[in-house]
Amino acid sequence: MARYPLRDLGLLLLGALAARAFAAWLVPSAPYTDAAYYSLVAERLADGFGFTLPVLYSFLEVGGALPADPALPVDSNGHWMPLTSLVAAGGMALLGSSEWRAGQVPMVVLSIAWVGITHGVTWDLWRSRGSALVAGTLAIFAGPLLILLPLIDSFALFGVLGAVALWASMRAMGSDRWGWWLVAAGASVGLASLARVDGLLLAAAPAAAWLTRVRDVRPAVALGIGVASAGACVAIMAPWLARNLATYGAVLPSAGGHTLWITSYNEQFSIGHEVSLRTYLDWGIMPIVGSKLAALAELAGRTLALAGGVFALFFVGGSWLLRRPELRPFLAYWIVMLTAMALLFTFHAPRGAFVHSAAAWLPVTFAIAVGAVAPVSTAMGRWWPFLRRPQTHRFLMAGGLAAAIVLSLAGSATLLASWRIANERLASAAAFLEASAPHGDVVMFADPARLNLLTDHPGVAAPFDPYAVIGEVVRAYDVRWVVVTLEPGEQRDALGLWDGAGGVDSTGATPQFLPSRPAFAAEGVRVYEVVP
Repeated sequence: MARYPLRDLGLLLLGALAARAFAAWLVPSAPYTDAAYYSLVAERLADGFGFTLPVLYSFLEVGGALPADPALPVDSNGHWMPLTSLVAAGGMALLGSSEWRAGQVPMVVLSIAWVGITHGVTWDLWRSRGSALVAGTLAIFAGPLLILLPLIDSFALFGVLGAVALWASMRAMGSDRWGWWLVAAGASVGLASLARVDGLLLAAAPAAAWLTRVRDVRPAVALGIGVASAGACVAIMAPWLARNLATYGAVLPSAGGHTLWITSYNEQFSIGHEVSLRTYLDWGIMPIVGSKLAALAELAGRTLALAGGVFALFFVGGSWLLRRPELRPFLAYWIVMLTAMALLFTFHAPRGAFVHSAAAWLPVTFAIAVGAVAPVSTAMGRWWPFLRRPQTHRFLMAGGLAAAIVLSLAGSATLLASWRIANERLASAAAFLEASAPHGDVVMFADPARLNLLTDHPGVAAPFDPYAVIGEVVRAYDVRWVVVTLEPGEQRDALGLWDGAGGVDSTGATPQFLPSRPAFAAEGVRVYEVVP
């Protein structure tokens, strides 16, 4: 039996350390909403404030409606799960600094471990040093994850926990002690679900393994294994679900209409009209079906970018051609995940949910894709004989790896450029507020957590509604300033607040709470003082 190549693993981990440390250094602060939210919660935890926030990221946090008694701070994590912030807070506490850089440290460590997991899964499947090295190298780059994994976001944490859940489920397929592997998989599913709620979809993997192995033992033993695996998941999640029940009156307070029954991405942020199954069906069958097909097309494109271009094709071909029993748990999860992303999370998936979930399934995807290069190419050789040659296989492997690296570098550079512009614009608004706004003034901004990290001002995001509803929010939270930024290429924001009192909403109304001229204006950013 071939020995595990520890030297190769060490070289990969050193390469991952260099890549992750450099990527982390390139991003000195939270560049977008998710990272800002997780980071702010982590800082509050490290500073002893518990799960509370001085900002309202969206009304999803408070039930999708204007509260009867609106106030700041609010209980945090009504929508997002807590584990990412807890891990980042641990790094801050360990290093004695509740700052972004300290919170990045555990994410860098986890993202390096993620490369090691990819190497291990690939070796487990193929017992090939070359395949394991190529798969590990793909994991170092992994499309835009090159720059995303070291952030204070759920990428690295969910990636490690999700990959472990899938790997343990696959190991259960061929092990005499498969029950213990399924218990480990169940525990990993529970932990992954505390990082992202769609981690619950990972349960498809241990469930598939259990259904495959259930006849190998007596019924009572099989039942016990299933209960133990599910129980491990539930036991890990139970304390957080109990907290949610005590705080919000529901175990998953933001699940429901504003998550499932939306007809556009921004509709989840509305509080001014009904969002329900009835309103969703009123949209019409053709728009509903069209939105699902459009989502599938987008997810196919994102899979190509994430899985390294041509390797995505080898993944699909290999999954069909090889059909190895140990791959069944992974493929069961992948099909369930893709179906849920397209059919249930139709607007969330293309906007980031799919890329976040990819961190869990990419290690196995890379392993399958790399191992399938030779057999898939050989199978296609019945039409193109040159594809049967080992030299062709080596060329495809090397060329595909080079193309994947270029694709990753280009995508990461594009992200960095857009973040730099956004941060520069917000920094100028923050400098104005620091100089002109009294401490404690509430600011309305699309990403109040990111602005709070820069200014310490409490904040609230505008709902995606007509100005009459936004005006209610302004009055309810005593908002004193409104900050509006534009993305590169935009002429005005989606709500029309860029134009101040000259804005016009879908009802033809103007924002009576804004003046005609901003108190501060620079390229791509305006700050308005609210009209008393």
